[in-house]
Amino acid sequence: MSFTPGRLRRALEECLADARSPAPQGCCVALSGGLDSIVLLAALARLRDAGSLSLPLRAVHVDHGLHADSATWSAACHAFTASAAVPFLSVNVAAQARDGESPEAAARAARYAALKAQLAAGEVLLTAHHADDQLETILLQWLRGGGLKSVAGMRRLVRCGPGWHARPLLGLSRHELQSWAEAQRLRWQEDPSNGDPRFDRNYLRLEVLPTLRARWPAAARTAGRVAQFAEEALELERSVAEADLGGVAEGAALSLPRLHALPPARQRAALRAWLKALDLPLPSARTMAALLHDMTAAAADRIPVVDWPGAVVRRYRDRLYAEPARVTKFAQGAWRTADSRVWPLGAGASLELVSERGRGLSRERLPTELQVVARMDGAGFRAQGGAHRRPLRKWFQDRGVLPWRREALPLLCVADQIVAIADLSCAAEFAARPEEPSWCVRWHGRPPVTEAEVLALNWPEHPPID
Repeated sequence: MSFTPGRLRRALEECLADARSPAPQGCCVALSGGLDSIVLLAALARLRDAGSLSLPLRAVHVDHGLHADSATWSAACHAFTASAAVPFLSVNVAAQARDGESPEAAARAARYAALKAQLAAGEVLLTAHHADDQLETILLQWLRGGGLKSVAGMRRLVRCGPGWHARPLLGLSRHELQSWAEAQRLRWQEDPSNGDPRFDRNYLRLEVLPTLRARWPAAARTAGRVAQFAEEALELERSVAEADLGGVAEGAALSLPRLHALPPARQRAALRAWLKALDLPLPSARTMAALLHDMTAAAADRIPVVDWPGAVVRRYRDRLYAEPARVTKFAQGAWRTADSRVWPLGAGASLELVSERGRGLSRERLPTELQVVARMDGAGFRAQGGAHRRPLRKWFQDRGVLPWRREALPLLCVADQIVAIADLSCAAEFAARPEEPSWCVRWHGRPPVTEAEVLALNWPEHPPID
């Protein structure tokens, strides 16, 4: 069976059949300029012109800047969309690989982050992945030690930011797409890096798959059917994991005793569901095993930590806490409040003095210069409403401040006296009287700081990390 725009329309309808909230409001094609995406956009434009595509259509090109001809490719994409009367946007990204990350993976992550950021509410991101791409993906993930998800390959429809990500060409081979493109006399760009066998995917495409197809010509279609079976099994696993997670979650934390009451496979599934709900990267199988072991084996008075690129998990008082791996240091120094009501902490976070009356810090007694510091060894603190001055360490314990947050809390001080502990409390000596003009400290970009805050979070609607 050959490729036609009508066949694409039916495939797209099947992809979007499960898209409900938000309902599809438009189509945004990820246009690389290569054969596959050119065919996808050309066929969609033809459907639009024939009145068979009711959704608005546009295209976005991501320029990674990794090749000398990338600007030429962007210009070619623009020219093609202009000839098809399709609105076009080109986005430049800088793909920096993290430790242990390949340049290809970094480029892919940067590309999808840029595309996701461009999506409007209900818009569908359309990518031109086809059956041969699916086979390559399954083999690559399988060879890298992936589980059932590797066999399932790429899904036809997934949520993507405020909209959806659909792959309507997964049932079509590259040969079918190329035959149609040549018949339509389409022009496309060839990325020279696609011929470099040093990259794993290229090696599979150039060296391995031709041999496979010579023996099993329908390998890509067969892999597609197997992927559907695996996806059904994954859906069952997701349902079980979500039910288990509901029984072990405490706010955005996990109860370790209740987690351990589950069979090992369901423990791992619940942990993966928890991390995904918090929008954190999943660990490798080895790291997952270390996490389950270390969180149990460490002594009761310890706070074991397991981390991997992009995430860190800690145990505290029989609960697990997870968050992005982040730098906890912040900008310290002298804050002249008369010059600015905002103190930038760094990484997008800041402290702000907000006008109030009878709440927070007295304007009259607040010095015009405060010191923003990370810690004060041996300091005492008498909180507003408190009868006695107490060691800061004891105040942290009583308020349930998480131990790893304590040295990352901005303290506002005058000389050796604490004026306020971030936005948690202010000192009695500087507290505003009823109806007195005052300032409240507001901490923008604030993570959850206390046990109570984490346990009160209702995720994933209100994830704990800003």
